[in-house]
Amino acid sequence: MHCIMEFVLNPLLPLSGFAVGVLVGLTGVGGGSLMTPLLVLLFGFKPATAVGTDLLYAAITKAGGSWVHQRHGNIDWAITGRLALGSVPAAALTLLLLAQLGIKDHGATGFISMVLGFALLLTAASLFFRQRLLDLARRRPASADFQAHGLAVPL
Repeated sequence: MHCIMEFVLNPLLPLSGFAVGVLVGLTGVGGGSLMTPLLVLLFGFKPATAVGTDLLYAAITKAGGSWVHQRHGNIDWAITGRLALGSVPAAALTLLLLAQLGIKDHGATGFISMVLGFALLLTAASLFFRQRLLDLARRRPASADFQAHGLAVPL
């Protein structure tokens, strides 16, 4: 049995990518918080597919950006390592959780949609209260414990 995969180019996809790129350039908001909901809501992609596609694209573009910034000496690897201490284990635990839920299962799609919705609401709230959050962070010094161990990340 031979299966032919049909590929139809929807002209709205590259146009959406262009619009998201412009918005990212103007606002600094991450493209995933804009493109992922577009893929799900406007184009009807499954949430797991939209998130996975966004992550693959982000990995490729961020790798290129990291290389350029490293060549110009713009990366503080100590801070990068400290940030990775939280994000890498969290990503691994999330993958384990999704594997337990079964990615093809309807429950996993619902879970991804719920987490995606929460992340988007959190992003919107942080943008709305950005100046207040920055002012609060500047007024509150890092804990002496963190400073003593070199764990504080400067703003």
